[in-house]
Amino acid sequence: MESTERSARPAPRGTAAYQRRRAVCRARRTKCDNLKPSCSFCLKTGAKCIQSPVDFSSFDPASLKILERLDDLEQLVRGQNVIPGEPEEFNAFDPIQVGMVLPVSADELLAKLVSQGRLPPVDIASPRLNTYTSPGSFDLEEPSRVRPLLDRFFEYVHVKNPILDETHTRHVVQATVVNGIDWSAESCLSLLILALGSIATPFGVSFNTRPGSTEYAQARSYFCAAEKRLGLLLTNDQVIAPQCLFLAGVFLMCTFQPHKAWRCFVQSLACCQQFPFLTPESQRQYHDQVARDHDPAVDLQQAIYWSAWKSEREIRGHLHLQDFSEQHSMTNLYPSFFPTPPSVRTISADTTHQREEMSWYFYLSEISLRRLSSRIAAEMFELQQKHKSRRSFLMAMADLVPSFEEQTLDWIRSLPASLSFDAPISQDDVCRFVLRGHAVNTYEMIYWPFVSALLDSSLHKSPHNETFVLLANKGIENHAYRLRVNKQGFYHRHHGTYYMMASCARSALVLSACRSIPEAGSMGSGVEEVVGLLDYWSNETPDFDRVRMHLQHLEYLRD
Repeated sequence: MESTERSARPAPRGTAAYQRRRAVCRARRTKCDNLKPSCSFCLKTGAKCIQSPVDFSSFDPASLKILERLDDLEQLVRGQNVIPGEPEEFNAFDPIQVGMVLPVSADELLAKLVSQGRLPPVDIASPRLNTYTSPGSFDLEEPSRVRPLLDRFFEYVHVKNPILDETHTRHVVQATVVNGIDWSAESCLSLLILALGSIATPFGVSFNTRPGSTEYAQARSYFCAAEKRLGLLLTNDQVIAPQCLFLAGVFLMCTFQPHKAWRCFVQSLACCQQFPFLTPESQRQYHDQVARDHDPAVDLQQAIYWSAWKSEREIRGHLHLQDFSEQHSMTNLYPSFFPTPPSVRTISADTTHQREEMSWYFYLSEISLRRLSSRIAAEMFELQQKHKSRRSFLMAMADLVPSFEEQTLDWIRSLPASLSFDAPISQDDVCRFVLRGHAVNTYEMIYWPFVSALLDSSLHKSPHNETFVLLANKGIENHAYRLRVNKQGFYHRHHGTYYMMASCARSALVLSACRSIPEAGSMGSGVEEVVGLLDYWSNETPDFDRVRMHLQHLEYLRD
């Protein structure tokens, strides 16, 4: 009876007035019901329930508030974990940003250098807009006009991405000319080939294919006609569908429309996903080196798959696409197989044989370097994840640089004689020119963490200053070398002109900013030539106008 009365006794006044303090999760803002041994929320979510053994039921509101503020202070102290002796430039709490690991775009670098005071701010005029006249009609009534366009396409365009059987394709185009243009995939392919042949030129200045020229207007006429037929190919299961979409992307890159080109490359790659050689069984046979009869159809599938794959990844790295991770774009490893070159017996003419042989030497060399660069980028991002401070990341990178340099040098040594870098730069054809540029890009990536740190003034107080500055100066020297290597291709229109403009603009900014850094060695100039490059193509793309105007202002101040 006494125990019953005790249990029925009213709660103390303090308890009635002030409800028992309940734990509050800051993440979900939910009061805990204090069930033992696990509260309802933790039981429902499977989380580990941590409850205080102290009963706060008799605490007044002021005491509870004091305890809550003490909890907040404790969390702040625990979250800092200060590392004594960490230099300010290498703050362990500042995350290592992507731009500290891999090269950023020219616009990003420009904004950063201006904000740091490395470059002066400049008032930028409104960008010039592309103004194109309506394309005229095209004329295929005279086959004699088609032959030169076919020759130019295979000699100057197809040589860098051999996705077609030349003999068969020539027959297709000639048949289209004789029978007339219809809505077939073959007509679409023929129009794209003629469009690219119209603006293709030997390696050198592409003055005759600028907007306003007959060749440029003719190319746009062919492309606009082909563009109307591209939609019909999206449900076509034949290899000609991704071939057409890829060539459309190449034309759009040649005319400085990278976003539209990316869409075509993506669609081309999507059309390749159903190819039988991509199945797990086919891949196992490839890696096990199981003998198979030579199948030209499979060779064409592999070639277009590789071209679409590498072109989509390359342009994605230059575009800021909302739903595509920049880090994933640059480190996604290339497929583990190489495309198969055509057999010698499928080649009919000596000139075609030589051109196709050169084309495939270039094609396989480019793919192997891209795979190497992709692996290096992936390793650099792994280091970023392992190291919390910039200093420790640079120390780890410095240890890996000799290995990365040696791997790149091994690739250079492996080049066939026709593509060897031992030849003078002045003797480069378009294939060797492109490969030299890719090699410079790889070296830029290797040294970028140190160049970036030097631009950020993060090397001055580092105990490893001498090593870091040495590697940074290697990177700066590579930027100056890029301008010398690319100079003879500044005014040549091709698939990679846009990429060359982007990389040279970045190098010009680096060299301009380094003039005010004592640790940076003197690397000469070349910035004024980059201004000329960007100005030459400015009527076709406004993407580099901001950088061009800054560089013009800097050169004016120097003079």
